Amino acid sequence: MSRSVRRADVVVGLALAAGAVGFLAPGVVKARAANARAGCADHLRRIGTAARAYAVANDDVLPRNSGPTPAGSWNTQLLPFLGEAKLADRYAHGRDWTDADNRAVAATRVPVFVCPAAPNADRWVPTQSPDEKGEPFKAAPTDYVGSAGAYLRAVGPEHLYPGAMHTRTVTRRLRTADIADGTAQTVLVVEMADKPNAWRAGRLAEDRLVKAHMPALNGQWAAPNWNHLRSYSADGQTQFGPCAVNCSNGASVYGFHPGGAHGLFVDGSVRFLKAGMSQEMLVALVSIAGGEVIAPTDF
Repeated sequence: MSRSVRRADVVVGLALAAGAVGFLAPGVVKARAANARAGCADHLRRIGTAARAYAVANDDVLPRNSGPTPAGSWNTQLLPFLGEAKLADRYAHGRDWTDADNRAVAATRVPVFVCPAAPNADRWVPTQSPDEKGEPFKAAPTDYVGSAGAYLRAVGPEHLYPGAMHTRTVTRRLRTADIADGTAQTVLVVEMADKPNAWRAGRLAEDRLVKAHMPALNGQWAAPNWNHLRSYSADGQTQFGPCAVNCSNGASVYGFHPGGAHGLFVDGSVRFLKAGMSQEMLVALVSIAGGEVIAPTDF
């Protein structure tokens, strides 16, 4: 066999191999997406188990953010129940999360607080110092946000339906028994991934990792980490609209999964919320005493 023939065989072989890789690539991508989605759900499931353990240890009280002083996060309350007891011991609960003694804890990445499917898992959230003369500092992120309530059609107290981490109109801590709509039908935590970056309908609208942000509601796990959820137009540009899932991550449910995002319910279950879900259904899932009757196939 001539050298030229052998070279031709090698070229053909490489071309066939490249074609096979190209043929398999979509399947590989799909498998990776499925694994990332499963990992994301598992992280929420672990958070749910920790939340239930916290309630058992605290007279049935649900985790929620603290504030206005000291300002802190429900995430911090769950650290001992997530295998992070040493990190929890380093946190000064009587001080704001931005206090100099707490910043090292706030800058510690806790893997379970980040969704494997979301971009920029290694990001930092640049955060303004509460001291006017202080320098901005880096805080570690989370892709999961507590459900304090939901707005229907507009912002305002008359449009707000209290959620499992509600604080605005109650002074006492909510307990599992306060979830009149049922713990299996009431959301506790939702995906709101890649904050503080702004996403709209699958596109990055603004890269916000280059400027310092307010020390709350901007994706820092140690900060007050909640939202009054709301819907958007289908393009994610305008509040309020027909789309309550995957149209904007601005105080709205948003995941990087084809077809929807995850919700953690008070009973510890994790379910997939369909992209484009209506604002009425969002309110039904968030409200703790709305009296709605929901079937699993509804969302």
